[in-house]
Amino acid sequence: MKRIVGLTISLLLIFTLAACTEDVTVGSGDSSASQTESSSKASKEKIHKQTKLDFTNTAAGQTTKVDSAEIKQVSDLNLIDNEMDQVDFVLLIHMSVSNKAKDEATTYPSQGHVVLEDGTQIDGLMGADVTVDDAFKDGEIASGATKSGYVLFPLKEKQAKQFKKGAFKFDVIAGDEMLTQKNYSVAIQF
Repeated sequence: MKRIVGLTISLLLIFTLAACTEDVTVGSGDSSASQTESSSKASKEKIHKQTKLDFTNTAAGQTTKVDSAEIKQVSDLNLIDNEMDQVDFVLLIHMSVSNKAKDEATTYPSQGHVVLEDGTQIDGLMGADVTVDDAFKDGEIASGATKSGYVLFPLKEKQAKQFKKGAFKFDVIAGDEMLTQKNYSVAIQF
């Protein structure tokens, strides 16, 4: 009997741990689906904004692209910010880096930041590249490889509602022999 109870408790703990560490997806590929979903949940006013961005820069063998930004309510994803507070809203920035240099490049866009119109700086959501399936995976980019995904920035409800303009700031260290560092600032406007 003790073995059955112990086995049951062990299984419950395993399932609980699996639920806590489950990867989540945050990006939305179809704005109509997101808006339909947001209107069906009436418990709290949903905030959802999207904009296309057209930023491309090629330097020292790396092509960096930032193609969209989205503000989305994510209360149900149980994300925690860098101060261990619940994240209810995020700014998602979709980007890619292609490395055509002979050596690996590196970039850590989640260590970048967004500067809001009022001058407020919001740091990236550290660790999101581990817990969120479609997050941009920080670190090395092998020669000939491309990495793409979302960089997440936690927002307070007021910031999510009022966000109209800002800038995404990050850098890429190229895989050339000079280890060229490019500092980027990408304008965001909803």
